[in-house]
Amino acid sequence: MTAAALSGCAPAPADSYREQQAAQAHEDAADFARDLYRGPTDTIDDYARWAGEELTAYPSLTLIGYEAYPGAVHGEPFGALQVRATMSSGSGDPYTTCFESEFDFWGVATEEFGQWDDDDAVAHPIDCPADAQPVQPPVDTRPVPVVPEGTEVVVVEVLTGADGEPAPEDILAAVKARMPRPTGDREVAFEPSVLIREDQIGFAMGDVDDCLLVARRTSGEVEVLHVPRVLLQPGELGCRAETALLPVDQLRSPH
Repeated sequence: MTAAALSGCAPAPADSYREQQAAQAHEDAADFARDLYRGPTDTIDDYARWAGEELTAYPSLTLIGYEAYPGAVHGEPFGALQVRATMSSGSGDPYTTCFESEFDFWGVATEEFGQWDDDDAVAHPIDCPADAQPVQPPVDTRPVPVVPEGTEVVVVEVLTGADGEPAPEDILAAVKARMPRPTGDREVAFEPSVLIREDQIGFAMGDVDDCLLVARRTSGEVEVLHVPRVLLQPGELGCRAETALLPVDQLRSPH
């Protein structure tokens, strides 16, 4: 067989270059999907917002769509993102292709366990819509509960000054009247709780990530409690007024 005949079987340089661009586009889309995780969530809107932040690291990609799956069950994919990859070339038209990735509570979802490193399982090629345009992530309007800075001082003063037989609602009213207002965007104060038992007062405000626990003992001493995070988890003691009234030796880390 002649050399000329053999050369006819080899891919043209242009085809080889397109294959490289296609492979790079797929890799970019898959890496982008893998990099999106910021924490547990059950809404595709969060991933769309995180995509808007992450796209600065992937100049070849554009977010062109996102959709939620109505009725999705926790642990299953609850939505998908669509991206367009545009691979520029030194001459001629750029190479354009589109991909879709699904997401669940733990990040980008694949059909089978252990396919995290498989670009084909992470980013699925789709037809680029003829009218595809960049989309803006949805605005997050959800309130952000916080323990306002300065609340601890207020609670200690209120509990220290409580005399006689105070009612829980009176203590709550006094704290709320003096508590600083949240200052951050969309921030709202957690709803506090108070429990009075056996001449002790327990105060709680917050959640596992931001918990204020204060106790006034029968002696009149007021103590701000620093409880290990593991004990504040759901199913454990939690950030509750009842927790503030437990003996101190029960508020230490079990490890």
